[in-house]
Amino acid sequence: MMAQTPQMENPTAKPMAQDLLLEIGTEELPWGAQEVGRLQLEENARLLLERHRLSHGALEIYSTPRRLALLVRDLEEAQADFEELIKGPSRSAAFDSEGRPTKAAEGFARSRGARPEDLEVLETEKGEFVFLRRVQRGRPAAEVLPALLEELLSSFSFPKSMRWGSGEFRFARPVRWLVALYGKEVVPCGVEDLRSGRHTRGHRFLSEGPVELGEPAEYLEKLRSARVLASREERRQKVLEEMERACGREGLRPVQPPELLEEVVDLVEWPHVLLGTFPDRYTDLPREILVTAMQEHQRYFPTEDAQGRLTPRFVVVHNADPAREETIRQGNERVLRARLEDAEFFYREDGRHTLEERRESLKKVVYQAQLGTYYDKVERLEALVGRLAELLHRPEDEARRARRAARLSKSDLVTAMVIEFPSLQGTVGRLYALRDGEEEAVARAIEEQYLPRGSGDDLPETPEGALLSLAEKLDNLAGCFIAGLIPSGSEDPYALRRQSQGLFSILEQRELHLDLEKSVDEALRLYGAPRSGDARSEEARDQLLDFLRQRLRHFLLNRGHPYDLVDAVLDLGVRDPLDALQRLLALREAREEGRLQRVYTAFERCYNLSLKGDGRPLDEGLLREEVERELHSRAVWAQQPLREALDSGNHRGALDILAELAPAVDALFDRVFIMGDEEDLRMNRLALLSEVASLFQEMADFSRLVAEA
Repeated sequence: MMAQTPQMENPTAKPMAQDLLLEIGTEELPWGAQEVGRLQLEENARLLLERHRLSHGALEIYSTPRRLALLVRDLEEAQADFEELIKGPSRSAAFDSEGRPTKAAEGFARSRGARPEDLEVLETEKGEFVFLRRVQRGRPAAEVLPALLEELLSSFSFPKSMRWGSGEFRFARPVRWLVALYGKEVVPCGVEDLRSGRHTRGHRFLSEGPVELGEPAEYLEKLRSARVLASREERRQKVLEEMERACGREGLRPVQPPELLEEVVDLVEWPHVLLGTFPDRYTDLPREILVTAMQEHQRYFPTEDAQGRLTPRFVVVHNADPAREETIRQGNERVLRARLEDAEFFYREDGRHTLEERRESLKKVVYQAQLGTYYDKVERLEALVGRLAELLHRPEDEARRARRAARLSKSDLVTAMVIEFPSLQGTVGRLYALRDGEEEAVARAIEEQYLPRGSGDDLPETPEGALLSLAEKLDNLAGCFIAGLIPSGSEDPYALRRQSQGLFSILEQRELHLDLEKSVDEALRLYGAPRSGDARSEEARDQLLDFLRQRLRHFLLNRGHPYDLVDAVLDLGVRDPLDALQRLLALREAREEGRLQRVYTAFERCYNLSLKGDGRPLDEGLLREEVERELHSRAVWAQQPLREALDSGNHRGALDILAELAPAVDALFDRVFIMGDEEDLRMNRLALLSEVASLFQEMADFSRLVAEA
């Protein structure tokens, strides 16, 4: 057996440190691939350097559309030494009574090329054993780096990767050059037949050919002279400053969605900003349509005036020669005019039919191959929204508006605007519903049906939107489980985990008490399942309820709640997730205030011993001792106020009622020998303990709690 210890001090002089540069030059990388590449480059490099025992300073990651680069500061010129302890036989087997090495010790030492006197005895958990201590000197970094960098080059994994030429190496885009420098020396490495060197490349159009690097420290400045800003932060800052300056001259301010800014920063190497103009009449389009037309395909930034109104000006961030600015402006204005012309046409043509009139077209649009059309889905949503309103005891006017929203919820899918701009699904529904004269609450619910779209996203603001969103998510979950489209491992193509989290978020935020089991049954029924005797349908129901139970556990744990408290209320969650959360909060508060331990101890004493009972009911006539009768009396008395407290959501009060049973439980255990010789009396006392424990479990499963120290 071998044991490794941390590196020991190198007795020789400390090696010098030099910078290491690795640049992977590529064809233009998509925005998402750059983000993935940066994260993996840093993480994988750090792990490899650690594994190869190469000490270093800061890791700096750079990227542009044509490169990913790693700059390792102060990389030591040699690996750290390390010490290994090789375990041999036990001391008693290695040395005789007079301390002389035995044949076992001599054989062990000889097998490792050592002498018996090199062995030492160390104490282990299993006693004293002999060990051979061996120091392995670190190799020079120049010898280690070629293989290390080749391993790093092969460690990337992109969502979409490609091969090119006749090779097998895969990357997000074809790799065209490699730079690998350690100090002033090239580190020989490569992929396929491409070998590393010291020449990088500047801007595709603005530089004058390959750029030779003498050492890593020259990297950023040499690229800057070749019209490349390798630092994302520097590019971002330049974009922001130029954007503010260009807009400021006109009294405008740019509309800067963070995700668009991050994408644009990764699309340019030498960013420049200019203002373009489009015909004023297009500002009559709804803001959402105008902004999407600029941002979604063209990556333009809209502008607004001091009052927040969109103006007929837009910001372009380009990567071309700033000397040709007028040509660039005219080209972008021409492209945007065509895009806005289309949007205006779609908006006008879509107005020829109301959302209600478009419902019939949904019969031709497949929702999912096994689950019918969107028309079928709308029919289910309308019915499910009504049923959820009943379960939640919502006002009739609210339920009516929610049903109307459900009826129109998918009609925008067959509009030209959504076909052209899919991201406007729901938003176009709201805009067109208002244009059709629908109530505002109905229109907003159509848009809010998809909320939240992800973690941290907005939740529905209207009660009608919340109802429709709940129905949308339950219908999606029920349909996918019926069709067998169940998440497994990291695979979740229909985002069912995200939708279940959204469902719980809505219930929590709007404080809705929903019987999830009945809701699931209703969603399944609208698909024609579960049918009596249909094993597949019943299995889908069980799988879906178990999935929701586990997602609720994940939801609660992500909020920082202790796992034992979460497990204590989890089974209640299928009946009412909000109630389970409120009970959890009451338990957590009681624990933090020091009140929970008293309640838990009383439960534990009753519950653990009650498991020895045979299930027979309590016989009051066999309660011989006063303390038995007192505990029974208190338990009977507690039943009604406990249930009233739980039904009204007064969980703190429920815990106080349970706490009042604790003195009677203590008295019983102090004065009565529960496990006496008479079987009838013994079983009756165990039945009494079971009766008391069951009261506690009406609040939560206290058996899942972990006792406090």
